[in-house]
Amino acid sequence: MFRNPDQRYGTSDAFRFFRRGSVRYLECLALGGCDFITHAFCTRWGGTSEEKLANLNFGTRSGDTEEHLLKNRELLCSAFDIPEQNLVTVNQVHGDRLLIVDEKTQDWRHGGKLEYDGIISAMPGVPISIKTADCVPVFLADCTRRVIGAVHAGWRGTSLGIVARAVDAFMKEFASTPADILAVIGPAIGPCCYEVDESVFHHFDNKRDKEAFFTRGKKEGKWMLDLPAANRSRLLDAGVPPENIFSADICTSCNRDTFFSHRGEHGGTGRQLNFIMLR
Repeated sequence: MFRNPDQRYGTSDAFRFFRRGSVRYLECLALGGCDFITHAFCTRWGGTSEEKLANLNFGTRSGDTEEHLLKNRELLCSAFDIPEQNLVTVNQVHGDRLLIVDEKTQDWRHGGKLEYDGIISAMPGVPISIKTADCVPVFLADCTRRVIGAVHAGWRGTSLGIVARAVDAFMKEFASTPADILAVIGPAIGPCCYEVDESVFHHFDNKRDKEAFFTRGKKEGKWMLDLPAANRSRLLDAGVPPENIFSADICTSCNRDTFFSHRGEHGGTGRQLNFIMLR
């Protein structure tokens, strides 16, 4: 059921759940204040997929049918009045490569053939998207330069500093300044549920503030990782002001009735879509 989600999850005043057509989604009000941007952190509800993939699944490697995937895509694009043929998706590989979407490079139209974990665009009418089921979705927006970004940050991408790389790309490619960039961290697995081992812990050894987002787990050699906090830290290091960073602080694993969760559902789940577009 999808009842009074703001009250259930204790979301801050910066976020609200909405519905367009059949699609239920979360929106950051600060980002929504840019009247030339459309964005959504979709929930798992509003589509046609069935059983463990119920029902707005966009995961192409989750065992879903092509018919369901196409229909879900159609429902989303219809609900938000966005051009279906322009919806940019990539094959996410848990790295730190960024795709720049522009008129000169048309490879972005090939979707899953592209291996990236972040997309940046200044093209109106081109929704850029990432898929998640516990990893951190991060939207970036320079409302002065009219540039947007969508980043997929799992533990590996976070340790590689993908969000900081995206901020750097804003600066180098579009002459943005970090002070003009809004960063929005969407629903992701929280430190309450994300247990990792020593090897993951040591991937962050070069981060001066790792103690701020790691706490010892209940078992020997285990750690609880706060991925949203780690990405917030990387954004701050990149120069984004703290008042420009908004975090939903909703754990996908704790709220599997509303979001897909790879960890919470032991790998047998779908993927929700998170998209941002310049109108």
